[in-house]
Amino acid sequence: MKKQFAIAASLLMLLVSCSESDLPEDYVAVSNKILAIRIQEPEVRPGDTVSMKLLVSGKDMEQDSSIPVTWTIGSEDADYYHQEEIPYHQEFQIEIPSDIPVGETFVDVPVFASIIIDNKLLSSLKRFRVTNNPVGMNPKISEIQADWKSGNDFHTETIEAGETITIDHTVGNIAFSVNTIELPQGANDQLVYKWYFTTSKNSDGMLEVNDDIEKIEEILGSGSHAAEFRQSVLISLYGENGEESFQKGTYDVYVVIRDNASESNDRSEDRLGTDFYYFTLDVID
Repeated sequence: MKKQFAIAASLLMLLVSCSESDLPEDYVAVSNKILAIRIQEPEVRPGDTVSMKLLVSGKDMEQDSSIPVTWTIGSEDADYYHQEEIPYHQEFQIEIPSDIPVGETFVDVPVFASIIIDNKLLSSLKRFRVTNNPVGMNPKISEIQADWKSGNDFHTETIEAGETITIDHTVGNIAFSVNTIELPQGANDQLVYKWYFTTSKNSDGMLEVNDDIEKIEEILGSGSHAAEFRQSVLISLYGENGEESFQKGTYDVYVVIRDNASESNDRSEDRLGTDFYYFTLDVID
């Protein structure tokens, strides 16, 4: 195997992928869909070991699944090509050759991940940058904070990745907020958030984003904002506008943070930092 990375132009031209810039607008994740690829970090030095992880949504998609993911780095007609298949729940790792000739510039390396679920092929394309002077870093989610009101009492709980939070029928709305680790200056540019929720795994329930300013400020405080594209989101457990039946069920919740996603229509921005988080919301009587 040749020990050089190169920009795989042919791969970029030929592969059909659902890149992060093509994330669905709808926050309800009904069918299986790739939401993100996280590459740790988006900018690395020659000789570094790079880890990668895929996030797939769907009410029947378990995050500890062993469904194989095929990772392809570079392309067969380029100077570097590596392909490996590993279980979905594992991170894929690859060592960057220490002699990659980046000089005073850089090399952007394409990464292609694919997975077959229920006979449907899902794929996504991303890149990372090899440079002697890495600056860009992934945003880093430390935890999710849940806030809600039950009767006259307000509650706050911290949710770790993969955990389950249980809420009963006395709660009308629950807010989730992303807490991130502060990074060095210049590591990130502009962070953009995107929340997703599955339909219920065990009922006909469906969560609705509540954009009522009065309800948002009641839970999060005066002047607060919340939406499926913000750092915080407010969820109604009683359907749209809180005027429907109680949406009992078990839901998977995902949040994806991307750095400078406002520029993601520019293909050169596909390499910028990403982090994601998932947990389960159990809504009971």
